Amino acid sequence: MKLNNKELYDFLKEINIEVLYHANTVRTSTTYFEQNGLLSRGAVESKGLEQTEQSSDDADKILNLWNDVFIDTTDLHSFFSRQNHYGPVLFELDIDLILNEDYEIWITKNNPIYWNADTPNENRYFISVEELRGKWGDYARQKKMITIRNNSAPILFEYVRRIIVDDPRVIIKKGEIHVFNETVNIIKSKIGKEHILKGKFLNRECTNCWCRENYLNEINANEIKRLFL
Repeated sequence: MKLNNKELYDFLKEINIEVLYHANTVRTSTTYFEQNGLLSRGAVESKGLEQTEQSSDDADKILNLWNDVFIDTTDLHSFFSRQNHYGPVLFELDIDLILNEDYEIWITKNNPIYWNADTPNENRYFISVEELRGKWGDYARQKKMITIRNNSAPILFEYVRRIIVDDPRVIIKKGEIHVFNETVNIIKSKIGKEHILKGKFLNRECTNCWCRENYLNEINANEIKRLFL
């Protein structure tokens, strides 16, 4: 259900959440770069822009999620010490975006992949900030996703603090493609000298993390291409 923006902002500040996160593939992220903001998958489709297909696309349309932007309250890559399954490009967003009353914000109680068409809204979402406050510790962090509903215009990059990009340290043998170098070239082709994101990109530096081992040994070449190219 729609939450009160100011109450939600105050609550997140109380529990020391200052930054929000959105991870995606390189292909979808380049569309964001061109549009100067994050967009729902429905908005990208309606504008005839490019994005990476996701296995949940059909379900998202059935569950009325197609026009929503999903944002996490933690960096899931660092939280789980492994790559983010949604993609290697992580947008770090200032929590002040919550205060924008143009954004209709709901928060999930579970990942929508576990919903079905008959799941009632009160089982899908927190019904108020009061309920969220009382039950914050009852739900795993990754299940509590902020959703900006009915999105049709870019969530502007004025809220972006920085963007962190994974380096998988993988070379795709057929064609000898150095994945990270190619990713950097793709991003540079979209970020000009005057772009609002210029100077905000960082390479992720991991310690005690399984991401690079997973990229090398657990993810096949086609999936690497889907994520990075």
